[in-house]
Amino acid sequence: MTKRSHRPRPRDDDDDVPTNDDVGDGPKKSLVEMDSEGGGGTATKEDEASEGKAEAGGGGGGPDESEEEEGEESSARSPKPRIDAAREDVNRFVDSTANIAFMSLVTTYALYGDDVRILGFDPGADGAFLALTTMAFALFLSEIALLCWCRDDYLVTPDLPALRELLSRDRWRCRKSSWSWLGRVGKAAKAGSFYFWLDLVSTFSMAIEMPWLLRADGDVANEIDGTIAGKASVAGARAANKLKVIRMVRLVRLAKLYKYFSARQRAAAAGEGEPGGEKGVESSHPPESHVGAEMSDRTTKKVIVGILIMLLGIPLLQADEVDYFNEFSMKMAFEQRKLMADGIDPGELERWEFSEDLLVRETDCIDIAYNGFEDGLPNDAIIPPDRARIQDLRVEELDVFTIGDDDYVRSMTAVFDASGRVREEALLGILLTSFVIVLLGLGMVSFTKDVRNLVIVPIEHMIQLVREISENPLGNNLSLKIDDKHRKDDGMETTLLIRTISKIAGLMRVGFGEAGADIIGKNLNVAHGTADAMNLLGNGRKIHSIFGFCDVRQFTDTTECLQEEVMLFVNRIAHVLHSIVVQCDGAANKNIGDAFLLTWKVGKDKLASGDPEDHDYAADKALYSFVKTMIEMVRHEDFLCKFSPRALSALYERMPGYKCRIGCGLHFGWAIEGAIGSSKKIDASYISPHVNMSEALEGATKGYGVPLLMSEPFRDLLSQEARAGCRRVDAVRKRGGGGAMGLYTYDVDLSTRFSRIPKKQPTKKRLPHHRTTTFSLVTTQRGPSARLLDASNRGTDASSSGVLGDLPDIEINKDFPYVWMSDADVVRARSRFGENQRRTWHLGMEAFEEGRWDVAKDRFDEVLAESDGKDGPSLYLLKRMGEHDFRAPDSWQGYWED
Repeated sequence: MTKRSHRPRPRDDDDDVPTNDDVGDGPKKSLVEMDSEGGGGTATKEDEASEGKAEAGGGGGGPDESEEEEGEESSARSPKPRIDAAREDVNRFVDSTANIAFMSLVTTYALYGDDVRILGFDPGADGAFLALTTMAFALFLSEIALLCWCRDDYLVTPDLPALRELLSRDRWRCRKSSWSWLGRVGKAAKAGSFYFWLDLVSTFSMAIEMPWLLRADGDVANEIDGTIAGKASVAGARAANKLKVIRMVRLVRLAKLYKYFSARQRAAAAGEGEPGGEKGVESSHPPESHVGAEMSDRTTKKVIVGILIMLLGIPLLQADEVDYFNEFSMKMAFEQRKLMADGIDPGELERWEFSEDLLVRETDCIDIAYNGFEDGLPNDAIIPPDRARIQDLRVEELDVFTIGDDDYVRSMTAVFDASGRVREEALLGILLTSFVIVLLGLGMVSFTKDVRNLVIVPIEHMIQLVREISENPLGNNLSLKIDDKHRKDDGMETTLLIRTISKIAGLMRVGFGEAGADIIGKNLNVAHGTADAMNLLGNGRKIHSIFGFCDVRQFTDTTECLQEEVMLFVNRIAHVLHSIVVQCDGAANKNIGDAFLLTWKVGKDKLASGDPEDHDYAADKALYSFVKTMIEMVRHEDFLCKFSPRALSALYERMPGYKCRIGCGLHFGWAIEGAIGSSKKIDASYISPHVNMSEALEGATKGYGVPLLMSEPFRDLLSQEARAGCRRVDAVRKRGGGGAMGLYTYDVDLSTRFSRIPKKQPTKKRLPHHRTTTFSLVTTQRGPSARLLDASNRGTDASSSGVLGDLPDIEINKDFPYVWMSDADVVRARSRFGENQRRTWHLGMEAFEEGRWDVAKDRFDEVLAESDGKDGPSLYLLKRMGEHDFRAPDSWQGYWED
């Protein structure tokens, strides 16, 4: 009978690699994201409570006596905040770059150290390697202990109350199915996370390299002399082959190495997405989403478990390779020795010596010991001096075989030099470890690449888009544009979803406008939007803004003539108006048929100094927007009135010589910004008497015979360059209180012919502070179906031929406040009202407000005469004064009571 006993076996319960049951309540966080979630609230004390309780999780509070004393601070505060802070510090240390790099080196040593020791060093170096292995073992145990303490989801403890409830008889009777019941039991009884068991098994797999942990490493020769065990040589050889499988458990450490590298990669990715980073920079790798982290984590677990099961299972299923020659030679020598038990025969002695010599000569035998023989023959054999000695070899380099009779009264033990085979196994072990590292890496990549590229990355892009839209609903510098995807991805559902999100974002921008930015942000905020219901209605927000109101002249008659084509008419006007307003940093709010409400928000803190530069010339931009719009409408009259022959015939038949014109009102004041309506339909707009004032100013333009009226609060915000073209046309006081308010106009002669500007090719170059429209509802006909255009890279408008016609390219001069002198169109438009007329008008207004209406009449008549009888304000004031026989009423204070 034989027994092979050169290697110890670890405990059976360390052989299996536990797998993740994946039955948690929700997605598990990735390793880097396993931050502690300690509460940290300090204990409170009520003045009148004699039985007050201080809440402190995991730590003892102060003495009850000190908590019950009124008017005193607790003598011992809860240590929970300090413990939580310490846990966070430890967690940051574990995930730090230095610690990950160091533990990666330790893991690399644990993978290759034992094979390198056998292959490249003498037994004299085993002590140093044993010390290094012991240190690595202690470091791994320390890491496990720290992770158990600082991460709640690393060492998961069973839910005993839930387990008791599930194991009750009533719950068993009420179960829906046995499988679902077993799943809940497994979830409640779960102890330890996947990475906890993986770390634990990989750490204790080092036990086979630390003899002091499993056995005492005594004198090998004495061990050989005292060996009496085993049942058969074949069983011993098979046991030795299974020890190879035990050594394969060390490859579990590969999972730790991968864990460190993946943790470092995720930490770097998380660092790129931290607040404070540069916004608007395009990135092809958005911050990892919870879905991506969970998918990567689950794939990693399954690949690790699959590869390890394969590596551990294949050797168990292979045929054993047993060296029968050593066994046969030992049996032959042992049987020959047994024949001489009753007496030594010369022939038998010669055959025994031949058998023993054959065993020594033909094998790597380095020692033989006989036990229980009393025949007077030597109990050991003569070993050639060139053979290695037992003391010079490692324990794992020795193969010890023992054979004996049935009751082991007489036995024979032989020791064979296995150093050559062990070194070969060490070399193969290094190669196998390297191969498995490559296999594991390729497995991770191959299993996750397609899923990540086709599903995870698009989902992360969607989340990134939603996050960017919620942070800046009106912004257009998104990191992922609609057309960023390659043409080969067109048709993929995920790509279509990204495009749809981008289109929805554009629709929300043009639908809600600047007033709805907060509504969009609050309801799309992926970080704080936990409620399923939309938060649409609530308190508004007080803002200060310039309000501009525009109305299309003769719109009712125009609508009756154009019928269905009136939409083209309105949208063409809106295209011109909004293109200019947006370039001037304004925002379109309402489109009410023939009217448009525009806003320019101004921070109240920027008005204190009275310097227009402090608010970035907001008033100049608003006034310039309207003046430029009226000029561009004259220039592009053919574009605005391009209708079918039937519509044109009806239009010019009712209104011969029809010209498209608008009236404008500008006012500055406060307003409440918010959502108006119900959960069925809302409008993001402004509520304020100042909004109504801008509309009232526009309505008054018809009476004063001017295209634009502005209030005195608005005029006060203008620069000196802009004021030079304004003139005061009246003063009114609203009934119900308040002071008098002056009314002003900007003289624009729209009868001037403005030359057409050649269309330029689209360019990506933008002027400083250039604000562009981010979305256009212009549909094109370049394909089988119309699509929405993202005009963020085309300037303010699309130049393609669509249903609205050949849209004009309108670019404005942004050189405020000098634009009033440098824009040739503006200078030409106001040239009809010269400085002489302006001085005469100023004298007339002074006399008018002072009540000297006879003088005012003369001055206004002069202005009227110089304008060929077309000056609207002169006609209006002369008419109003004529109603009072050009005598100021006794109650006249320089203004009209409106």
